Order: sequence, then C-alpha cells, then structure tokens
Amino acid sequence: MPNLKLFHFDIPTWGNYGDKALFPVVRDAFRVMGSGGLAGSGSAEQSVGEVDFTSAAALRREVDMALVERINARADAVVIGGGGLFLQDTNPNRLSGWQWKISAEALAAIEVPLIVYALGDNRFPGQPEFDELMRTHVSQVLDQSVFFGLRNTGSIETMTRFLGADGSYDRRLPNQALAAGLASESQVGPISRSNAIRFHPCPTTIAGLLYEPLIDRRPDPSKKVLAIQMLVHPRQQAAGFDVEVIHRATINAARMLVARGWTILSAPFHPDDAEVSAQLVAEVPEVKEVRLHGSDVGFFAGFDLFASIPYVLGGRGHAQMIPFGVGSIPISLDLHAKLGYFAEDIGHPELVVPVGPEGMASESATTEVGGAGITGTDAADCGPQDVAQRAHALAQRIVDTIEQAHAQGNDLQDDLMSTRQDFHDITRNNHAVIHHRLRPGSSPVATGTAAGQSTGPERLRTSADIRAEEFHLTAVAEAEEFSAVQTRELTKVHREHKKKLEDVATHSKALETERESLRTELKHQETQLERQSAELDARTTELAAQTAERDRHAATSAGLRKQLEESEVRLKAVNDRTATAEAKVLIDKTAHGVAWRARRIRRAFKR
Repeated sequence: MPNLKLFHFDIPTWGNYGDKALFPVVRDAFRVMGSGGLAGSGSAEQSVGEVDFTSAAALRREVDMALVERINARADAVVIGGGGLFLQDTNPNRLSGWQWKISAEALAAIEVPLIVYALGDNRFPGQPEFDELMRTHVSQVLDQSVFFGLRNTGSIETMTRFLGADGSYDRRLPNQALAAGLASESQVGPISRSNAIRFHPCPTTIAGLLYEPLIDRRPDPSKKVLAIQMLVHPRQQAAGFDVEVIHRATINAARMLVARGWTILSAPFHPDDAEVSAQLVAEVPEVKEVRLHGSDVGFFAGFDLFASIPYVLGGRGHAQMIPFGVGSIPISLDLHAKLGYFAEDIGHPELVVPVGPEGMASESATTEVGGAGITGTDAADCGPQDVAQRAHALAQRIVDTIEQAHAQGNDLQDDLMSTRQDFHDITRNNHAVIHHRLRPGSSPVATGTAAGQSTGPERLRTSADIRAEEFHLTAVAEAEEFSAVQTRELTKVHREHKKKLEDVATHSKALETERESLRTELKHQETQLERQSAELDARTTELAAQTAERDRHAATSAGLRKQLEESEVRLKAVNDRTATAEAKVLIDKTAHGVAWRARRIRRAFKR
C-alpha cells in the first residue's frame, strides 16, 4: 500500500517524442525516488512502495468538477507536469491562460495539495508578455502547491518576476547545500512566497540513473557519431529567424562532417521535423534517419538510442535534455531561450551555437555584426548568394563547435556526468521536501544521513517496468490520439461549418447591403419620380391652361374668321353693288360724252 497516492496531469501523445518520453519518466522518478529517503526504513521494497499514481488525465483537456471530485476522493496530491507548460498559444484558453486547462473555480475545488514538477517558461522569441489572466491563475496554483519546481534557472527568474514570488536555487554540492536545505526545510511549515519557487531539473536529465537498462551505459566520446534533430518552428520564423539559412546550414554542416569521417543520424522528434529530415537524408545520402515520433515508437526508444550516441545537435529542449540524461553531449542552435537556460545550468553555454547575425558572419566580420537577431525584413532582402554565404558561415560554426566538443570529449562528458549526478541528488532532495510537506509527521532523516540521500538502495525501473509503462502509454495515447483525431475532425467540421455560417452571414450582409442600396436607390428613384410627376402635373396643368387658351383663341379665331367671311360676303356684295353703280355711272358718262360729242358734231355740221 503506497504511503502517498498521486494523480498526474500529463500529455499523452505519440506525436512529440519529448512529451511522449517526459511524462512516464516523471512517474518513474516518483516511483524510484519515493520519499527521497525520509522513510528511513532501509528497505528497497518499502521505499518503492511509498509513492505511486492512482490515475492520470490529459492536462490540455478541460478539467470538470466530476474529475475534481474523483481526485479529492482518491489522491493525496496532484502532480502537474513536467514540460514547458507556461505558454499561451499552445492549447489557448481563457480558463487559465496557459496550457493546463482548468478554471479558477475547478482549481479552488481541488482539496489536495498540488505538486508543480519541473515546468518551464516556454515562451518563444518575439512573443508578447504573459497576460493578467495567466498571472492570476498561476499565482493561485502557486498558493495551492506544496512544491513549485521549475526546470531551469532562466524560468525561475522570468516566472519569479512575473508572479512576484521568490525563487530558491543553490548549485552547491548536495551533501553540503542540500543537507542544510532540508534541515531548514524541516523547521518550516507550509510553503510561503519566500521559498516558493525551487529549481527542479527535468527528470529526463537523470533518466540514465533511473532505469536499470541504462546503468553503466555511456556513449564513447572518442567516436565521431552525431545525431541531428532540427526544425525552425513557424513561431521562431515569425520572430525573425531565417529558416532557409538555418536549415541549409544544418545540411551543409552534416555534409562537411561526413567528409571529416563523422557518422550522422537524423532523429526527428516530431512530424514537423520530417521535412527537414527528409531533405537532410536526400542531400547527404550518408545520413540515415531514425524516427522517434509515431505510434510505433515507444517512450524508451530515444533513451536507448542516445545512450550509444556521444553527440547530439538539436533545436528542441528535449533534444538537449534526453541525450544529456543518458550521457550524450548536447549541442544546440540558439533558437529558444530555454536552450540557453539549460546550457547555462549544465555549465557549458559554449555548446549553444548562435543563429543571429553573429552566427552567420565570417570570423573576420563577427565583431562588426553585433548580437541582435536577424529580422524577417533582413532575410527577405538577402539574395541567393548572401543566403549561401551566411549558411556556409553558420555551418562552419556548427562544425567547429562539434569538433571542439569532440576534441575534449572525455573531460566534457565527465563534467556533464557530474552535473547529472548533481541533478539526481537535487531531485532526491526535492522529493524529500515534497514528502515532508505532505507528511510532516513522517520519520525524520536518520542521524548522519545527508538530506535527500536514500537510506536504502533504490529500486530502479526494469525492462519489465518499461514494457508495462509502454503498454499503458500506447493504450492511453491510442485513445488520446483517436480522440484528438476526432476532435480535430470535429474542429475541422466546426471550422468549416463556422466558415460556411460566416460566408452565409457575409453573403447575407452583402445582400442586406445590396438591398439597402437598392432601397436607397428606389427611394431616390421614387423621389425623382415624385418630382418628375409633380413637374409633369404642373406641365399638364400648364398645358391644360394653354390648351384652354388655345381653344379660346381658336374660338376667337373661328369667330373672327366667320366675321371675316361675313365681311367678305358683305364686302363682295358691296363691291358688286359698287361696280354696277360705277358701270352705270360710266355708261352714263360715256353716253353723256357720246351725246355731247354728237351734239358738237351736229353743231359743227350745222355751221
């Protein structure tokens, strides 16, 4: 019967190897570490039985009250993580503002304590600051936690500023600082803001010390063998990283290394890595691909692979941490702040290759370039020749970094192995802290025993345990991926339906606009028609008046014409009478004249 029963919020997946590997290792770290040695029994069997998990749930699914009730009834505490859960655009929601999708009300209803386990600030370059919703929600998580552990000191610094809490981190040797730390820990009560945030390395960084098949396995640093995981994510591209140059430089570096006798493997972690991996294999035929994503690849495959590969070049966080956890030497491109955080924490920032202008300039031009990241505008302005030059310069830096690591491989690996042991001891100490806070009345550390160091041998996870966990993960991930496919299909249908509704709404709005336009045009036409009708009526009235006037004039004209005709008749009659009278007068005059002349003639004859 376990002393502590835990509930785990994780991310069941087979798509992203980092997440696929991380969450079973979280559970196995609790199973191996137990209480961190606080039980004091010296019995391996009892130590292993001290802590176990009752169940788990996908943290990206919304947590409802029914699940909260089951947690309260069956668990002593809730483990959240690990992983880079502090990110707002992966699983975006307005319940929490970060990846754990739980409302403030549901969170408050969880009656058992929370254990925040190896989380990280996963904000990509150029992304906006976290918002107030997330600050409030994560602060509530912090207040409900008995342990709040972040996986790197960079995240401790950023989240401490964000939350207004204090972070504690001590890199002294465990038998010094950690023993003292537990002594003070045993004197304090509940967690407070003064000791709230602690350094807790990702459990994948100590995997080689948790699994029996990995014990005593150590890659040979004298061998020239390198695995490559590479992708410039669209979010990094949006921040100004030159995807063409970086991917081209990676391929060029692989070609240069092959020419120098290196064996190169391509190890894509995610389906998004597949395109770069395919291009790498196609352009450098000597490179072989070992795919780590997919339902047919177990969570332990990557640990087993990297345990035999001395050098790894990557651009993802777990492409650093998983190889480091089994003895590989991780070399990274500076694509994300977390890669630099980890390199600083393991004491070797030189293992991160810059990919800004300073990493793409020749040695002679390096001092003139400065440290600012190249912008998308700068990249767009670069011609093919400049792209080739910068890719060659970056490839040379990658090759130089790898060759320098190889030149000091034994010493470098020994130093990293020492750091990994430190991480293991820090982890055990933190488990002791967790157990003390959950079980304050448990047996104290035996006299003379360093805090966090087990009083009995740990029972490492065996091959049988690994197979059982992989079976469990396959079943859960199968269901989760099937559900995710259905969700994606439903989301797609919803999106298409929403698009159709939006199109219909847009069309309807367009029709309404057109209708309104037609209505306006119709009103305008009606107004014009009314005006024209009024003008026509006025013209009709005017025409009627003119017609009446014309008729009046016509009647007058007819009357005058009649009068004229009558006058003409009368005039004719007058004229006829006048002519007759004039003729008679003329005849009379003529007759008179003839008569007169006749008389004269007679008179003349008489004479």
